[in-house]
Order: sequence, then C-alpha cells, then structure tokens
Amino acid sequence: MKKTAPQPRLRAWASCLVVLSSALAWAQDADAAGRVFIQGSEINLRRGPSPKAEVVTKLPIATECQLLASVPKEWVRLKCGEAEGFTQKSLVGAAKPSFDALLAQALDTKASTQVRYDAASRAAALDSKNDKALDLLADLFFALAFEQLQKDAIKGGLHEAVWIQRKHSHSLGRKRTLEESFLWELEKIEYDWHQLRFRRGGFRGGFVSVMSRDGALVVYSGHIPPNAGKGEFGKDLDEFDVNIESRNSWAASEALKLALQKGARVPESGDTKYSALDNEYAGMPALSPAAFRLFRSLPPLWYLLHGKKGERHVLESCGIISGIKLSTDIHRRASFRSGDVHEVGEEPLTAMQITDVSKNGASYQLQLRDPEGRQSLFVLSWPTEELNVAHWDSKSGFFSGDYAVANARNIPVKENCTSDLGQ
Repeated sequence: MKKTAPQPRLRAWASCLVVLSSALAWAQDADAAGRVFIQGSEINLRRGPSPKAEVVTKLPIATECQLLASVPKEWVRLKCGEAEGFTQKSLVGAAKPSFDALLAQALDTKASTQVRYDAASRAAALDSKNDKALDLLADLFFALAFEQLQKDAIKGGLHEAVWIQRKHSHSLGRKRTLEESFLWELEKIEYDWHQLRFRRGGFRGGFVSVMSRDGALVVYSGHIPPNAGKGEFGKDLDEFDVNIESRNSWAASEALKLALQKGARVPESGDTKYSALDNEYAGMPALSPAAFRLFRSLPPLWYLLHGKKGERHVLESCGIISGIKLSTDIHRRASFRSGDVHEVGEEPLTAMQITDVSKNGASYQLQLRDPEGRQSLFVLSWPTEELNVAHWDSKSGFFSGDYAVANARNIPVKENCTSDLGQ
C-alpha cells in the first residue's frame, strides 16, 4: 500500500490510497482458482509480509491476482501477472470493484467524510476521466482538510504566526489587497499549479492551500484572524498575520492530482517573484523545523547601541535607526537584514537568506547565503549580562557590535538630526 505522509495529522485524510478495512470484505471464499482483485486505489506488492519490505511493484485498483497463501498478521501472498509478493489482506477481495457502487458510496451524505473520500478516491482511480468523480474527490479532500484544521486549531497544530506585508504591484499599478497579498505570498515559490480554498468567514477564516511541486503535493492549512484589515489602519493596513496549523508534503495518486488540478491556478507572468533589493532568488533555502523553532524564539528587531557600558543608547538620526531585522515568510524561508531599519520608505541596506540556525548555550549560529552562493556566519550571544542586550559578531566585521532588543524600556533613544542646508 502506498505510504501516507509521515505527519500523524495527515494519516486521517491525506492519502488517497487509504482503504477502510471496515468498508472492504475480505474474501474468505475466493473462487476455486483463488482469484481476488485489488481493492485499493494503488497498492504496493512487497517482497515480504512487512510494511518495511522491498516493493516489488505497484498495482492499480481492480487488478486481478491469484491468491497463493494467507499468512499471519493479516497479510496475503499474491501472484499478479508475472509479479509475486505480499500485501495486506484488507486490500484485496473476491468482488471486482465497481465504479457505480463506489460513486454511490461517495455521494452518500449519511456516511462520514472519510468513508466518502475513500470511495471517491477508488472511483476516480477506476475512471480518471469521469468529471463527476474527480470533482467529488477534490471537494471531499478539502472537506477532510477543513475538518482536520478545526481539530488542529484546538490542539496539536503548529500555531505558527507569519506576518504578510502588503506591497506595491507593478503590473497592477497599485498596492495589492489583503487577499492578493496572501495569494502572492503563497505563490512566491516555484510550483506547477495551486488550489486555495477558504471556509467559515471567507478570507478572514480558515484556509487550505494545495500546491503541486516536483510531482508532490504541498499542503498548508491555517487561519487568518477575523480582525485582519480591521485595525487602526483600516484599508491601508500594511501587515497582517496568518496562523499556520499544518504543513505537509507527500506523493499523491494520479487521480487526486487530476482532481485537484482542475480549476487550479498556474504560475503567472508579470511581477518578478523575487526582490533583488532583498537579495531573493529562485530556490531560496527553507529552514528545517528545528532551525525554524530556534529562529522564531529570537526577537525579530534589534537596534545598534552606542556609548559605553552603563551609558548605552540608541541613536535616531532624522528618523533613521541602524539595526538588524530577522524575518521569515510563509514557506519558512528566513532572512537577515542589516542597515537603516527605520528609514521611512526604504528597505534595509543589506539582506541575505538564512540557511540554518543552531544553538550552543547562549550562542546562536546563523548560517547566511547570498544569491551567488557566498556563505557567511553570524554569531549571536544572547542573553548577556546586560538586560535586553545582545552581541552580534561576523568574521567579516560588518554589522558586528552590541544591539538592543527593539523598544527595550531600559535603553534610551537619543535623537540627533542636523542639517547643513542654508549654511
């Protein structure tokens, strides 16, 4: 049987190859020839009676096989054409699967969403050109995803908060709306096609994003808080947060891919996806879950300190404050930005992508890489003996120094704005 995604929350709904044993009757009375049929959408025929055994071949639904033997732990030995191997007993049966019967089961609103989804998966595998089966499979896939999202939101979800910024679109000639900004952020990555659906509150509610990348399905689910776009800035809100509850990726069946691809978005030409100003590029590295957790534990904004120890202060010169910004996008791609972090209308002077984050005691190591592949290392010592003060150090010496957590109460800000105009 094809493996499901490794994440526990996906096992309930993600794999289109799952077959409920309660929905299939094992053929104790196989005919005299020992003939049985594959019942799952696609199964793995293995070298031995173990889910870890080598896969001999993959068999689609309704494949006719000869039953050779029944072995302990609910496995059977089959001969299917020239191939011979083992599969789970619940995945074969005496009756050949019927498209009409499976479609009727998928349409039965009295059955659970999981049972309906399994039936739709098998029906679509039998007839991948049937639009009704494909549409039903896609709808049930999202229905299961939203059911799981509701459970994750209560307990067990990632609960990752990501900030999305509204930016100007050159092709539109204006700032993107909140919805456009969210979609743009999701699609700011290489992909083949993308399906995005909202539930309960529309944009300000739950969402499930399914993207095809390199033959695999990448699925994000989460919530956009109901107050998005309703803050003190109203329609001019420049940032809003998105709460990610799950991230999953797995190789799905061709039937599910066909179902989800119908009506999906494809990459658009127009705006450049990646900003040269931010040193962004195709194939930017994403942090591992462990590195991402470390990165998120760090304050996102630091101000460069001036003065001696005990007389520390942040210097603000005509609205400009030098510092370091740490940020991450919705795809766990992290960036390090240094320079004038508070200059109105300008971006920080230097930006690099972070490839890894590790920690040793009170020392954080941030591995950085630019679009040309040049590597650099920043070491952050934090916390230190000074409250809300850290030391950033790089081998190159650039941007090394003591920095305070932004807006720390014990660190004063001194203004110094002079002009030579008229002199």
